[in-house]
Amino acid sequence: MAGRAAVLLVLLLFAGCGAFGGAERQTVTPVPVPEGSQDDRVEPAVTEDAVDARRLAAAHRRATRNRSYVLGMRLSLEWGTQIVSLVVEDRYHYQYRTEILDQNYTKRVYNNGNRRYVYDKRAQGAWTATRRPTPVSGVLDPDPARLIEAYLATDVSVERPRDNCDTCRVTLTATEPPAAFEPADNYSVQAIVRPDGLVQSLTVSYWDRSRNSLVSYEIRYSAVSGTTVSRPTWVTQRWANATDSGPELSDSH
Repeated sequence: MAGRAAVLLVLLLFAGCGAFGGAERQTVTPVPVPEGSQDDRVEPAVTEDAVDARRLAAAHRRATRNRSYVLGMRLSLEWGTQIVSLVVEDRYHYQYRTEILDQNYTKRVYNNGNRRYVYDKRAQGAWTATRRPTPVSGVLDPDPARLIEAYLATDVSVERPRDNCDTCRVTLTATEPPAAFEPADNYSVQAIVRPDGLVQSLTVSYWDRSRNSLVSYEIRYSAVSGTTVSRPTWVTQRWANATDSGPELSDSH
């Protein structure tokens, strides 16, 4: 399998601007590929009986970059369960919501290209509205493409439709963890891949022996190329008289 040794990728679900304070780390060793490189275009990510997880992740990024979609994620680790909901119209027009169950944490972001509105329950109910819009990649944590690259970097079975339909989805499955993983039992991964490279769903489950806990991820895309984003109710209620083209809003707490 290509791409086993180069740079260490650490999946930090609780690190960075969109994260929450603790850290869950799973190390793998995929090789980053420059976006849009010739090497990316020449060799397919999914062949008859193998998958190049690195190229599949790059194809997934390209397939989602200029499309609207709805993304739902459920991530369960030893510290709890994180729920993510993302509605994207384009790079700078989206709604994002995440919460950690049983930990009294919720964060909402609405970005409309002109302003970014944020409600962060962790920060004692802090509300902000700024003229510094953030691209959707700046809030999406973890990045689904990195999870695709990490968890499919192993021996993968490829199931195609019986009639070899070029426009049909392909099912990928794996039962052995990647070589770079910490000891894991009952490893199970399934991905549904569209012909354009978009991984429509990814489900991961295994027992992490190093932490003596169950790990599971569920990622699903829907309404691809058919999604629009409007101002959410929580923004209207907080800033009833604000307009996106009006004067600068100072941070509100």
